[in-house]
Amino acid sequence: MSVESNTYLCGSSVEEVEHDDCDTSSRSDNASDSLNVHADELFLDPEERYEIYAVKCAERPQLSICDQSGRNYISSNDKGTGSVECEEKKVDPSVHADEVIVADDSHFIDSGETSEEDHGLPLIDGCDLPGWRREGFVAVSKSGIVEGGLNVGSSSSLFRRESTLRVASIRNVGETSVWTAMKKKFSTEPPPAERDAVRVDSAEYSEPVVVGGRTTTKFAKDFERRNIPAKILGCTSSWDAMPDYIVRDKSDAKQHVSLDDEYRSKLLFFDEGGVGGWTFANLLKRFGDIMWRFSDTHGEMLSLSTYSKYITNLEGLTDDSPLAIYDAEFGDNDSPTCPLREEYDVPKCFSADLFDLASSGQDDIEHRPPYRWILIGPERSGTGMHIDPLWTNAWVTVLQGLKRWLLFPPCTPAEKIGMIEGQAQIPSVVWFRDYYDTVTSADWPEEWRPVEVLQRPGETVFVPNGWGHLVLNLKLTVAVTHNFASEFGPFERMWEQVAMDEPEFALQWYKGMIQNREDLGQRVWDCYREAASAGKGWASDLLLPNVADKLSTRNK
Repeated sequence: MSVESNTYLCGSSVEEVEHDDCDTSSRSDNASDSLNVHADELFLDPEERYEIYAVKCAERPQLSICDQSGRNYISSNDKGTGSVECEEKKVDPSVHADEVIVADDSHFIDSGETSEEDHGLPLIDGCDLPGWRREGFVAVSKSGIVEGGLNVGSSSSLFRRESTLRVASIRNVGETSVWTAMKKKFSTEPPPAERDAVRVDSAEYSEPVVVGGRTTTKFAKDFERRNIPAKILGCTSSWDAMPDYIVRDKSDAKQHVSLDDEYRSKLLFFDEGGVGGWTFANLLKRFGDIMWRFSDTHGEMLSLSTYSKYITNLEGLTDDSPLAIYDAEFGDNDSPTCPLREEYDVPKCFSADLFDLASSGQDDIEHRPPYRWILIGPERSGTGMHIDPLWTNAWVTVLQGLKRWLLFPPCTPAEKIGMIEGQAQIPSVVWFRDYYDTVTSADWPEEWRPVEVLQRPGETVFVPNGWGHLVLNLKLTVAVTHNFASEFGPFERMWEQVAMDEPEFALQWYKGMIQNREDLGQRVWDCYREAASAGKGWASDLLLPNVADKLSTRNK
């Protein structure tokens, strides 16, 4: 089997893998048989499409209520729950006269502008929501889509039997598109240099220093205390999670591929030169049947094998902002992916996480809000503009792929950067298209000027508390992130926010501070008394024991 065939199956672009010059029409019968054997690994079945549809409903409920064609996608009682209820009604064909039929009368691609009221029917039945690809970042060949839908031409051998829903060929995703230009633009280092994040070495900035009579790290002193972003190099040198990135010539790469290798088609697309560690291909091999979470706010999940099909076929390749995995439970003691927790370490350059004071020895602290995530997403996915919760800092390390960041100083007005109260978060790729040129122009106020980062494998980004930020994946990316509470942040603000949002954890944390950091326990008690005197609601709802009484009891 040629490298071209592997590329076709897995969706790699011509830039990623060199094609053989052989004619694919001359494939042997054995190769064709192998393609049929592995069809279930490459294409979504109807049940998997429905699972993806349910995740999309939960991710963006604002798109899933109803469109003007008369099809109800999710009942008003189930908004945001992922419980999907389809109700077929008579569709007026004239409403969609400018759309191209793919496989049958329920498969459409929008060929023109649509209004806010008319989202159009789903591109793939049972897998899409109206409006999911409104922005048109990826161009699609209409003639190719029709060919794929009719199951004719060179693509026909790749489709499943006719009794199942078919997927149009991924080779019909156009190379000339809005996204192609954006990807090229944002894959280069941020200009000018003064907008780029400061680069530091992990080992150097892990050196101990004394601040305020307590020992901490040089990084905490220079960056956490000053509350400014940074790019940190060298954090992953001892991580099992970090893949090996070895430069190979293309002839060697071809020898790497075997028709008999179960993951032959995925290696070229997913690894991009990385071997072992947390490459997507390796995670797929280890945890392909395990269900993964997509958000902390809903419970919809997909297996990694289903997700891999989604991102390498038409559904994911043409989504404006594809689904991405954000799994905060991957390291929990009862999780089947728990071994991943032992394959990386918190970089030593950061200060101690004050939330760890709530622990009495167990790793998973009861009531602690989510604080660590594994992040997996294809190009165009990402995290929209937001500020991390509870006045925490964060660090993010890329194991595979490429991320583009913008981070805005805390003084930046939220509405100026697209964080508008009461409105849904703008997808990252849409934000970069619509806001980037404005916020990086000479007319943008200097005090609001963002820090930009292009993050590669092995690099760690430090996100200070209070900074609005967003991230765009430029390639299929795997990363790990932690939020942590630094004593160099606005401690009283942090405590007040935790007390309001997470009262059970706040009490547990306070008791831990009394036991291990009397100075912090006293600051919390003073803050609590002041808030109670001012009649603040959180202080009335949270009954804290007097710090002096607790210390007296402990010392007896």
